[in-house]
Amino acid sequence: MKVFSAVFICKLLYFIGKCVGKGSSLPGKVVLCLFPGVLGRLSLPETIIAVTGSNGKTSTTEMIVHVLKSCGKTVAWNYEGSNQTEGIATLLLRCATFNGKIKYDAVVMECDERYAKNIFSNVKPSVLLVTNLCRDQLTRNGHHEFVADCLRAAVDVLGDGVAASGVQLVLNADDPYVSALAYSLQGAQGDGSSVLYFGVSSSGDGVSPVAGMYDDGAFCPVCKARMTYSYCIIGHFGDYKCSGCGFERNKPDVSLATQENRPLVFIYNMCATGAVAKAVGIEASDVENALRNFEAKSGRTAPLALGERNGMLLISKHENSFAYNNSLSWIVSRKSPCTVIILVDSISRKYYTSETSWLWDIDFDLLSDDCVKNVVLAGRYVNELAARFVMSEVSFNKVGLVADLSDLRNFTEKNTTGDVFVMTCFSDKAKLLKEFG
Repeated sequence: MKVFSAVFICKLLYFIGKCVGKGSSLPGKVVLCLFPGVLGRLSLPETIIAVTGSNGKTSTTEMIVHVLKSCGKTVAWNYEGSNQTEGIATLLLRCATFNGKIKYDAVVMECDERYAKNIFSNVKPSVLLVTNLCRDQLTRNGHHEFVADCLRAAVDVLGDGVAASGVQLVLNADDPYVSALAYSLQGAQGDGSSVLYFGVSSSGDGVSPVAGMYDDGAFCPVCKARMTYSYCIIGHFGDYKCSGCGFERNKPDVSLATQENRPLVFIYNMCATGAVAKAVGIEASDVENALRNFEAKSGRTAPLALGERNGMLLISKHENSFAYNNSLSWIVSRKSPCTVIILVDSISRKYYTSETSWLWDIDFDLLSDDCVKNVVLAGRYVNELAARFVMSEVSFNKVGLVADLSDLRNFTEKNTTGDVFVMTCFSDKAKLLKEFG
């Protein structure tokens, strides 16, 4: 009766929420208050894939679901993006029958890295993918070593060691903070059968590190001794080895080469998807066929209308230098004359903050490249952006300031040249598209 009531209440609240354009986490929150522990009484499918990490969760989750569906699997997933405990509860209860059975071949859960421990206390995944651990939302997460501790605690609740828990870990081999999860849980010689590694293949030749204003890979996440790199791909991703304990990059089980027409984050997302597919027994050829014409629907990019000029909106989370650096690096790698607009009108869509120190973590020096003809700084935080650019290598002669967004399109049309790329976060997406729609 408890399961029936929980499922009924969730479905009812979810239906009402859909009618008013809300409701992806509230139903689960209400049910968990009324019936604590009810998730443990659900009958779940054998394949439960959890996706967590600092960057790429939403896009990678979407890719994984696409591959599974292309292989004929039925999939339940939190496509609305509610990835904390309440959102996962809503997902499972709305997809369950009234007797508590989830009649899908697989469940794919995007999980917030801070809430993973609580989620896994209620729902045990069969596959756990960790995309990466980077600086992200200083006011909420602090340092990513703190988030690594959160994820280590999350894996601990799954059982006594990775192998004993029956969970297949899928980890980013290029990210020492992610790889260290397996190292510390299993020991250097642990059961390798319970871990699959993915990474970007590179000989190191011609690789130009994009580390920004800091070096987060300087010290070993296991013993804190100095780390050495034979090469870096971006940030603290690369081929690393600790001078103290010997912790080093594992050879990836699944790897992809960089592609000039694809941002590096997209390559990592594809690689992670391939590793998860391998973990659940899907052939590499089936993954390749499924992703050949894949188009993300998560809204991370959008075309912009600016006369005959090509335009693109790139969503890069504020307070996340890795996302910004990757987008900036991709824009510059095209070597095509362009204008780059940096729009910061809101910091976050979930909480209020005016903290902008994260701007100093972004490698805006990339925009000093000759292919970038103009840089436009826009939004409420235009002065903070201007202060940051004064201290960069970008010539201020090609920098324009626009505080009022209603002037942005007109300024861009009259004072800039080339393709137009706008970088901002989800909070400011609607404002931008209103001007350039």
